[in-house]
Amino acid sequence: MSNGGIKTQWHHKAVSLLMLAMLCSCAVQAQLSLKRLKYDSIAARYSNEHAVFTEVTCTMTIKLEDGELVASSNDVVETLFLSEKSLNTYNVGDISGGYFAPLTDVDGKSFIPEGNDYKVVRNSMFRSEGGLYYSGLTKNSITRTSYSNDYRNVRLLFPFKFEYELPTVKAKFELTAPDYVNMRFALMGVDTNIIKKTVRKHDGVVTYTFIAENVPAYRPYDFVPSTTYFVAHVMPSVVSFRLVGAKNDSMLSGSTDVHHKFEYSYVKGINYTTDSSLNKKVAELTKYAYSDRDKAEKIYNWVQKNMHYISLDYGMEGLIPRPADTVFKRRYGDCKDMTSLITAMCKKAGVSAYFAVIGSNSKPYTHEQFQSEYLYDHMIGAMKVNGDWVFLDGTTDNMPFGYNRKDLQGKEAYIMIDENNYKVVKIPETPATENVHTDRTTININGNDINGAISQHYTGYAAWDLADAFDQYERDEERDRVVEHFMKRGNSKFIIDKYDVNVSTAKNKTTTINAKYKLGDYVHRAGRQVYVNLNLKNTLEELRVSDDDRKVPVYLKYKRNYRETVTLNVPDGYRITHVPKGASGGVDGLWTYKLSYETDRKNNTVTLTKELNLNTMKITPEQFDANNKLVNDLVKEYKETVVLTAK
Repeated sequence: MSNGGIKTQWHHKAVSLLMLAMLCSCAVQAQLSLKRLKYDSIAARYSNEHAVFTEVTCTMTIKLEDGELVASSNDVVETLFLSEKSLNTYNVGDISGGYFAPLTDVDGKSFIPEGNDYKVVRNSMFRSEGGLYYSGLTKNSITRTSYSNDYRNVRLLFPFKFEYELPTVKAKFELTAPDYVNMRFALMGVDTNIIKKTVRKHDGVVTYTFIAENVPAYRPYDFVPSTTYFVAHVMPSVVSFRLVGAKNDSMLSGSTDVHHKFEYSYVKGINYTTDSSLNKKVAELTKYAYSDRDKAEKIYNWVQKNMHYISLDYGMEGLIPRPADTVFKRRYGDCKDMTSLITAMCKKAGVSAYFAVIGSNSKPYTHEQFQSEYLYDHMIGAMKVNGDWVFLDGTTDNMPFGYNRKDLQGKEAYIMIDENNYKVVKIPETPATENVHTDRTTININGNDINGAISQHYTGYAAWDLADAFDQYERDEERDRVVEHFMKRGNSKFIIDKYDVNVSTAKNKTTTINAKYKLGDYVHRAGRQVYVNLNLKNTLEELRVSDDDRKVPVYLKYKRNYRETVTLNVPDGYRITHVPKGASGGVDGLWTYKLSYETDRKNNTVTLTKELNLNTMKITPEQFDANNKLVNDLVKEYKETVVLTAK
């Protein structure tokens, strides 16, 4: 072969290599551009948003390790920033962990736009409690937060939600488990139809996948205890498993009978014995009490006055109460500790009392839906009196014996009687007649201003809330704000001159506020006529549901009765020329109102009497129209005025 042939051959090789390199370069560029195009396409679709979650994924694995089931998970949250405002508003990547699901790995990256691609930056974030904080972001940047958890207990798997405060392109929860593990998934929230579930079996394992795509940001709602009431989410739980060679399934959940085995293990063996100092105190308190109820009430009242609530719930302390002796000596503890002390003292006095766990109104779940410690966030004592369950909550300072915290009404208490017996009892809703708000106001006219006196009397939850607030706040300005909140009426120029608060020590612990007030620019004048609206308070006006698309009920804290009277002292030189007729209305099962006016020409006064009865703790979407019509009718009456004419 000649030299020229060799040169020609190498020339062709060089050209081929160059073309190949160019093709590879183009392919790489095309690949990089495609990646950028993906996020540019998302940005175009969500051009009216500040930011969007492009990916929210949790991949969970359950496997057998050293003869026991173990679980681990990996979470990824990817955020695309679409506006300048978003750079310092949504620049936190949340991470979840804790004693029962310790973090095993945390990572975060920023992807900053650069040409047709992104520049990867790893040192643009710092970790603080609960999240990764990113800096140096620009518009159209992406952050990718990832973290992993190991679970100490497969009964305590984290729930996964599909709706967030930002729109989400794709939310995915995937759990893989051996085929001998029986799983259960409770889909919760208002619109679970957005979740698509698939199940795939392969090589002895089962993969459960839940996906929701193109999910709008959830809409925040007033009058809802927590987002769990409406955000779509899945609660995974291991029901049972059977290992190779085993004759029976190992049960972890699936029924309250199985659930009881685990719940009771947290309190089993606690307070079998108590020390002499605690026994002496019990004997002292119950010396002249002869019925179980009287004994329990004296113990409950002593705990209220002498123990201090402090949250102490890290690790297993979040599930297991401390011994009563320890709590008694410390004089403080959390809800489990208070319950430990109260139940131990009751038993020492010969009263049967039991531990009970319960979820407050921030937990919308029932025992029928699933069985897990996630059902609960509180512990109370339980005893039976004349066939009825009475609950003892040591975390309250002013709630009388026999009542229940307002955020526990309607919730299921799980009472652990012994190793084999339990009861699930729904806490009753306190009737409106137990929560009475009485408000008496006098009006004196002084030019365009008014002044006078207010006397408020509360029974039930409002009374105990006021008493708690005055126990909590010691400074005058803090107490002033509390009183102003309860007293405020008329307009922004309402001023309290002076006030006094009386918290009754009687059995039902009522609270009274008396005050002098001034209210500027309230009276309207036209020629010889004076117009005065006696509806200083537009009670229940806030019940109007203004959101036409609301799918979530309106949840109210408690039922109540309002009894309000306003008496206008007609000034000398004026006569009463018009008094509204009054009105009444109501919807069965919701609430009612009645307004009436009375003229006393001898004493030259006009008195408005208002009676409003709120008889529900929940207004459902099906009731919104009737409720809103009732509110509109009431507000119309609130605009009526008394007319005085100069003589």
